[in-house]
Amino acid sequence: MEYIETVQSAQSIEELLDAAARFAKLQGFDYFAYGHRSHTPFSAHPIMHNNYPASWQTMYKKQEYFYQDPLVQHAIKSSVPLIWTAQNTYAVVPHFLEDLMAFDMKSGWCQSTRSTSGISLLTLARSDTNAPHSEINSPSLMWFTQVFNNALEKLISSSPLVDNDVQLTSREIDVMRWIADGKTSHEIAVILGISERTVNFHLNNVMAKLNANNRISATVKAISLGLI
Repeated sequence: MEYIETVQSAQSIEELLDAAARFAKLQGFDYFAYGHRSHTPFSAHPIMHNNYPASWQTMYKKQEYFYQDPLVQHAIKSSVPLIWTAQNTYAVVPHFLEDLMAFDMKSGWCQSTRSTSGISLLTLARSDTNAPHSEINSPSLMWFTQVFNNALEKLISSSPLVDNDVQLTSREIDVMRWIADGKTSHEIAVILGISERTVNFHLNNVMAKLNANNRISATVKAISLGLI
């Protein structure tokens, strides 16, 4: 199939999203959405791509619906395909249901996949409330989910979590290596013959460069990126 070949040969995320949109239309759906949650502790925010209306994307993010979405909860628990309807699946979150209906997204299909990098979820949505139950085990839907997810994960993995141009000074590397070895700022100060304040100064610089919230996160990122 042409869209499968496009997915497998895609050189950018944009090409993949275009193929997913065409596939969704071909299968009778108006929208598609892809979400990925990494296993890595410093990738707290999910990666999300979709062709939903911009206003719905804004609302979804503002209301933090990702953490309330029944489809996401299903994905966490099971990789079994799910045919969903707004009225039934989202009844447990009335405010979510109300917003969903306002955007005319009434039914759809979804399936999650698991890999060493995390959990991914592909969702297809339509305005029609009559979702045929035969879709739940549709080979084309499940096949596309696997192919699309594999291709997108490959492209995502080639995108750095932080700027590849990040460089640490020799002193910052020294400090981070001792932190990775479990030393406290006071112990590092004694080892390197500098003040504890200077140790924390270098640590804070590294945290800023790596967009890390604490010393543990900074250490994990520095190790993962081969900086120390």
